[in-house]
Amino acid sequence: MKLLLSSLLLSSLCALSSWSVSSTLVVTHSPDVSVMEGETVTITCCGTLEFGRITFNWLKNQTDIDTEIFIMKNHSKGDSLQQETSHCSNLTFTNVTRENSGRYICRVTVEVPLLKTVEGNGTVITVTARDNTTDSTAEDSHSKDVLIFVLRCLPIVALVVTFFSINYLAKKAQQRAQAPGRTEENQEEEEEDETEI
Repeated sequence: MKLLLSSLLLSSLCALSSWSVSSTLVVTHSPDVSVMEGETVTITCCGTLEFGRITFNWLKNQTDIDTEIFIMKNHSKGDSLQQETSHCSNLTFTNVTRENSGRYICRVTVEVPLLKTVEGNGTVITVTARDNTTDSTAEDSHSKDVLIFVLRCLPIVALVVTFFSINYLAKKAQQRAQAPGRTEENQEEEEEDETEI
């Protein structure tokens, strides 16, 4: 009986050790990414496992933000298709904001055949503010165009003002000359006053 129990114990240990060897868990993350506000970004975490149940938990600042579960089927030892398969979990952000910046870590848990949890190094998302210089540059360009137009028009405006001023003064002088009741002496005195000035 002892021999039978020892054999069973030994065979179960061999089975467990073969499971742990064949169920090696490898976790990989997509590389760090930098995006502008308003864009869409997707990061990926992949777990490679021959068989078992695998759960992906996405964390930011040690807080769960998303969970995905996959079940991998076991291939028999004689099967030529026996290989490790990779399942990936994607985390997508649409219309990203600066609050989405940070390190996102994927925690992969294998529940069957043995409980094992592995965390990847994570992916850093850097969100930069959308540059508004294109709008202000367009406004600055428009302001410069208006200023150039005004400066080009100034000589014409000065010429028109000068023309109307001379015309006005000429009409005034003509009206004084034609005014009734003026004597030649008064006109001569006014002309002398004007030449003295």
